[in-house]
Amino acid sequence: MPAPIVEFTDAEQRTLAELQIAVFRNKIILDAQPPITADQLAAVQAKVDGKLSPDLLALWNTSFGGALDYDYDVLFGDHLYSASLRELFYPNSEHYDDLNGWIENEIEVLQEIAEARDEPIPRKTPFVPFGGFEYLERFYVSLLPNEYGSVLVYAQGIPWKGRLNEDSVTITADSLGALFDQLALYQDPFEADPDDYASGTDIVARIAEIEADHPELAAKLKRLLRASIIDWRRIVETTDFANPISPAETQALRLGLANAANHSDLQTIDQLHLHGAPFDVTVTGKQGVLGLAMMLQKHDVVDRLLTLNVDVGDAPVVDATNCSDELLQRLIGKGVRFDEHAIFTAASTGAIDGAIALAQSKQVVDPPALEKMIATAEERAVINERDAAKVESGKLGSYLTAEQYRQRAVKLREFAKRLRSE
Repeated sequence: MPAPIVEFTDAEQRTLAELQIAVFRNKIILDAQPPITADQLAAVQAKVDGKLSPDLLALWNTSFGGALDYDYDVLFGDHLYSASLRELFYPNSEHYDDLNGWIENEIEVLQEIAEARDEPIPRKTPFVPFGGFEYLERFYVSLLPNEYGSVLVYAQGIPWKGRLNEDSVTITADSLGALFDQLALYQDPFEADPDDYASGTDIVARIAEIEADHPELAAKLKRLLRASIIDWRRIVETTDFANPISPAETQALRLGLANAANHSDLQTIDQLHLHGAPFDVTVTGKQGVLGLAMMLQKHDVVDRLLTLNVDVGDAPVVDATNCSDELLQRLIGKGVRFDEHAIFTAASTGAIDGAIALAQSKQVVDPPALEKMIATAEERAVINERDAAKVESGKLGSYLTAEQYRQRAVKLREFAKRLRSE
């Protein structure tokens, strides 16, 4: 158990319980439920195959459910995934599913697998779901002998370029305690722009609600929350990246590059370059800073990376929306690789010369045959026209107007026509 960053008096702990706030391993839990009772523990134990781990019991003896608001990244193979460990499950939570529902779900899944394999049907699960986000993500404590106490995470795949495309499971921490110790804040929630959807802002709002009546307690909670903020700027400013770097420095580098792509922070790009930083590290998914900047349409960042002539890795760029013909030609000239999806996003938003150059480039990963490319462009044109009609009828909410969808359809057809004449 890590040393407490903040000490709470007995009176303050009683007040926190009344306010539905709990602290476990220096992390703040909102909507905190009372500690698990003997009857509740017996009900859970009856459905799981193995003795509950000490860390899980420690959490439930502190708060048997609640809500978290921290950042946490999971590595599924070579895909870096931003997890949403928002809910700590408990019975009758009235969320998408409660603790009992998720346990029953796991038992049903194991039973289906056993039936398909013609094996004995299990009545219990060795995987205890303790948190996650709706049906998209779940965190488990394993009770299997060879991985007892370790934390597994499941995430549902979605068919979007640059995202996790298939359902995935991995062991993410040796213990639940280690998982909580790794929870952090990548932005300062006290200074975050509301549009950034920064983690920690729910906790900041809750502290503000209690500050008038409990100023000293609120001050302690602020101090505790600030201790989770990763000061990546300070690390970036003081690290010589030309030398071997620590995991903390690697994380700071990744956060600095992500911030640069998200906010067109060219100063950080220049600073990292001055300090000998590598630019080929994964920032999100399988993308580095170049791919992320292209996805976010921060083309000033792309321009600076090309000007500095840094190694941006070999992850294919998946999106070229609103990228100019000139910038695409520069990227091709620098040997940057592309996914075929980038061809159509470039063409549909006006960079038809650049899209033609991509279609003819050897740097497109697994490019479709010319006939297939033409057919795909025409199919996408039809889809854009349908979406335009749906926007006008109110059946589709979108950041694009109906006219913008139609413009994309026109450009895709022009791209297809020019491809035929090549």
